[in-house]
Amino acid sequence: MLPIINIGPLAIQTPGLFIIIGIYISILVVEKQAKRYSLNANDVSNLIFLYLISTIIIGRLSYVFQFPSIFFENPLSILSISPSLFDFPSGLILALLVALIFIQKKKLPLLQILDSISLPLLIFLIFLFLAFFASGSFYGKPSTLAWSIPLWGTSRHPLPIYYIIGLLPVIAINIYLSKKNLIPSQLFFRTVFYVAILVVFLDYFNGNPNNLISEVNFLQVIAWLMMVLLIFVNAKSKVKENEISNFNHNT
Repeated sequence: MLPIINIGPLAIQTPGLFIIIGIYISILVVEKQAKRYSLNANDVSNLIFLYLISTIIIGRLSYVFQFPSIFFENPLSILSISPSLFDFPSGLILALLVALIFIQKKKLPLLQILDSISLPLLIFLIFLFLAFFASGSFYGKPSTLAWSIPLWGTSRHPLPIYYIIGLLPVIAINIYLSKKNLIPSQLFFRTVFYVAILVVFLDYFNGNPNNLISEVNFLQVIAWLMMVLLIFVNAKSKVKENEISNFNHNT
């Protein structure tokens, strides 16, 4: 699509630029969110920075383990910031362990932390999909629709654009719910639930055969499992909320 921007003698990799901008804006937003939840802004911004950097590092290492021959042929490509050489789903999931260790070490309130980082993570995803679109590494199935884009020898669904459009209302809902009196962690879990719905529907258009295991899209499977888990968590939260409400009413 637009992998490189030439500015005079400089050749800037557009995907990497989008990722850097996404990290920067996410940290700015998380600092404002920290104040809303009465959290230490430095701790929360360090957490989001650590999580995003861990996502990138783990995503690259996971890709190296899956496709080592690529890096044997060109070892310096391990330092490339091209999104096509990352396994971002694995990075996003496994980096949670790093984040949890940081939270435990700093003794931060986990539930409030989750709510405070929900919006910054959504914003980062917008820029991540912009990076995917610029690199052409996250592409849709062949299509003859009017808005199809030419990519890899045929016209395809602009899958990253679908995700960006889908994330915009999720961001609007997140901002709306953040003004409600929700119990801690509900904002985060609802946001994850809405993103999982996007994956279930939009990844049907994913044209990358590497996402298939025995003809089953593993990203959609993960999204379905996440939705079922969050429905269970939400049900338990409702029960707890009702118990607290009844207790306060009786006293």
